[in-house]
Amino acid sequence: MNINQLATGIANYLSRELALDTTKIDTIRFGLEIIFAALIKGIILISLAHFLGILPEVVFAMVCGAIYRLLSGGAHCDGYWRCLTLGVLTYLGAGELGIYLGPYLSTDLLVYALLTGYLLFFVCVLIWVPGEVPYKKFTSISERSMFKILSLIYLSLWLGVSIIVMHYVNPSLALAGLVAVIIQTISYSPPGYKIIFLLDNLLAGLFKERRCPVNETEH
Repeated sequence: MNINQLATGIANYLSRELALDTTKIDTIRFGLEIIFAALIKGIILISLAHFLGILPEVVFAMVCGAIYRLLSGGAHCDGYWRCLTLGVLTYLGAGELGIYLGPYLSTDLLVYALLTGYLLFFVCVLIWVPGEVPYKKFTSISERSMFKILSLIYLSLWLGVSIIVMHYVNPSLALAGLVAVIIQTISYSPPGYKIIFLLDNLLAGLFKERRCPVNETEH
């Protein structure tokens, strides 16, 4: 049984026991998949980051990117293992870039990069957030406005924390976080959806997965 089947089985069980509307099963299943995926991804990512000696950078990048993604939405791979692979490679890549490029960037240059990034991300949020996610349509103007505002507040906090981390902890962490935020911004842009779609198809040949019908019961 894969994670999709497990989430589907639990979603169907909860729907029956709690007498939920069957139209909510997809939403429940998707939420369960995210929870299971986050747990597994976290364990794998932290283990690999520790092995590679880039744990602080990867953890900071993961926190920066994950919170931003929660608020802004964005493209997803269709299969769990594809999503896991892409997520792990993204944060490991951000950590590696942070630790190897950090020493070559002056403090002033990194501050300029953070400020420039912040301004660009601000504009992107106003234009594209919230990005569409599976089984969740943002049709209400008030709901869309709320996610825009929350994303902008988060970016302001991220900028402040990154500057503090750069000065008092390690510039490599701030750079890794910047890379993660850049990647997340791309993921909810129109070109980002196309890129994720292409990468998803590329990985599909490696991981043969299918989504289980939402009303399929366990045997």
